[in-house]
Amino acid sequence: MSAGIELQTGAGWDAAVGSMVNPSDRRGGTLRLVSSADVDSLDPARTYYVWVWLLQRMLNRTLMAYPTDAALTGLTPVPDLAEAPGEVSDDGRTWTYRLRPGVRYDDGTEVTSFDIRYAVQRVFAQDVLPGGPTYLISLLDDPDRPYPGPYRDPDGLAAVRTPDARTIVFHLRSPFADFDHLMAQPCVSPVPRSADTGARYGEDPRCSGPYRIAAYRPGELLRLDRNPHWDPATDPVRPALPDQVELTIGMTVDELDDRLIAGEFDINLEGRGIQHAAQRRIMADEVLQSNSDNPKTGFLQFISVNKQIPPFDNVHVRRAVQYAADKILLQEARGGPVTGGEIATALFPPRLPAYQGLDRYPTGQDLRGDLDAARAELAAAGLPDGFNAVIGTQRGKFRLVADALAESVARVGIRLSVVELDVASYFSLGVGKPATIREHSLGLVVTDWGADFPTEYGFLAPLVDGRQIKEAGGNWNLAELDEPAVNDLIDRTLITADPERRARLWQEVEREVMDHAVILPLVHDKTLHYRNPWVTNVYVHPAFGLYDVQAMGLMEER
Repeated sequence: MSAGIELQTGAGWDAAVGSMVNPSDRRGGTLRLVSSADVDSLDPARTYYVWVWLLQRMLNRTLMAYPTDAALTGLTPVPDLAEAPGEVSDDGRTWTYRLRPGVRYDDGTEVTSFDIRYAVQRVFAQDVLPGGPTYLISLLDDPDRPYPGPYRDPDGLAAVRTPDARTIVFHLRSPFADFDHLMAQPCVSPVPRSADTGARYGEDPRCSGPYRIAAYRPGELLRLDRNPHWDPATDPVRPALPDQVELTIGMTVDELDDRLIAGEFDINLEGRGIQHAAQRRIMADEVLQSNSDNPKTGFLQFISVNKQIPPFDNVHVRRAVQYAADKILLQEARGGPVTGGEIATALFPPRLPAYQGLDRYPTGQDLRGDLDAARAELAAAGLPDGFNAVIGTQRGKFRLVADALAESVARVGIRLSVVELDVASYFSLGVGKPATIREHSLGLVVTDWGADFPTEYGFLAPLVDGRQIKEAGGNWNLAELDEPAVNDLIDRTLITADPERRARLWQEVEREVMDHAVILPLVHDKTLHYRNPWVTNVYVHPAFGLYDVQAMGLMEER
C-alpha cells in the first residue's frame, strides 16, 4: 500500500455488481494492473481471453462496442466506430455500417472502412493467425471458393465491400441476428494493410483506441500510454482517465492476491478471482469484504471429455464420469457456494432464455455421485474394473478441480493422472490445440467458458459445433464433438426469427449435447474480486462478467 494511505471501509459487499463504485471523471495517474498469466496475444485477430478483450477496449475500437454501463443494458452493443447500428436488409443477410469521421491511429493516420475490411480478411488466415474467434468465416465464406486470407489472396473476399472510405457492407450467406455483437469483437478492430506484419503484428500493432503500447516484455510487463491522436469527441464509450496503464505479469496466484490486498496493485485484470487462502482472509475481515464483489460471471466451469481419446470414445465411459462426479467436492474445489459458484447440471446460464434446469445425470440427493449408475455404465462399456486415464489442467483452482475429480471417480475404479500445462498458452496451444490433446492423451481437461457474446449462440456454439473445431490452436470445441444432429439444430436456430421457438431449439441442442456426455458441468461461476478503495468507476461489466478496466480512474491520492 502506498505510504500514508489507511485502509478504509469501502463501498460495500457486491457494490460494483449492477452499479458503479466511486464514480468520477478525474484524469491522471497510472492504473496498476496485475495478472498471473500473460496476454494470449496483442494482435486483435488472435486473442480469445476475456480479460484481454477488456484490455483491447483500451487499445482498439470496433464498429460496435458494449457500453460503459453496469446495468443489463450493457449487454446490448452500441455504435463505436460506426455512427449507428448495422442497417439490415429485409432478408437479414446484408448489414451496412457508416463510420464516424476523424478517428485516428496512434501514428496519426485516419481509420477507414478499408482497414476494417482488411481486419475481417485477416480472420480467414487461420494458418498464419490462429487463436481468435472465427464466426465470420462461416458467415461470409463461399464454400465453393474458400477464401484463404489476405496473404494468399489480397482482394478475394467478395462478401465484404467498401464503396467508400467510410462505408462497409457485409453480405452474409444466411441471416444472423446477432451480427452487431460480432462487430464488437476485437478481431474486427481496424488494421491498416501497410502496417500488417502477419504473425508478428501483435509485436507492434496500430492502436485506434485511447491508448497505445509503450512497452511489452512477455511474461513480465505491459505498459500503455495515451494515443496522442485519440479524440474523445469521437468516442462515446471510453472515458480514458489514467495517463498510463501498467500491467505486471507472471507471479504466482497467491502472491498476486497478497500484493493486491496490500495495495501494491489496483486491480487484478485477469479476473480469475481471489484464491482460497486470501478468500478466507477477506471473508473474515469486514473492511476487506466491503472492498469485494462476488458476481455471477456468466461463465460455466466444466470438465470437457474428448471422445477421440480412448476409452472416452465410448459413450458409456463418458456417462460413468458424469454419474461418479461428487458435485459438492468439485464446488468446494472452486471455492464453495459463495466464491466458487452455483452447482450446474447442464450448460446454459440462468440469465439466457433457453435455460431449462436440465439434469441428465442425477448424482443423488446429496450430490455426491450416483456410484451404482456409474458402475453400470462402466459394465456396459466392458470396463467393470475401471481404467487409467489422464486429465489436463493448469495451476491454481483448475488443479484443485482436477484433483477433486480424480478423487470422485477413483471410487468406481477410474484412475486419473494429472498433467499440468502452461498457463499462458493453456487455451491457445495447450488444451485448445487438438494435437496437444492427442500428444498427452488428455481424455479429460479442466476448463471454463463465457459467451463470446451474450446470446445462446454466443454461449454454446463454439463448444459443440463440429464446424468450429480448430486444428491450429484456439479451439474451444475441446470434446471435438462433430454430430450432424447438433450442427443441424444450430443451423435451424439461425433462421428462426421467433425468439420463443429459437429458445426451444437451443434447449434441444442442450439435450442432444448432454446425451453425448462430452461436457461435465460443475458450477455456474461466481468469483470473488477485490477492488482497492482508491480506484474510481469500478463495476462488473454484464457482458464480460469482470471489472471493466477501460472505465477506471484513480482518486487524487492513493
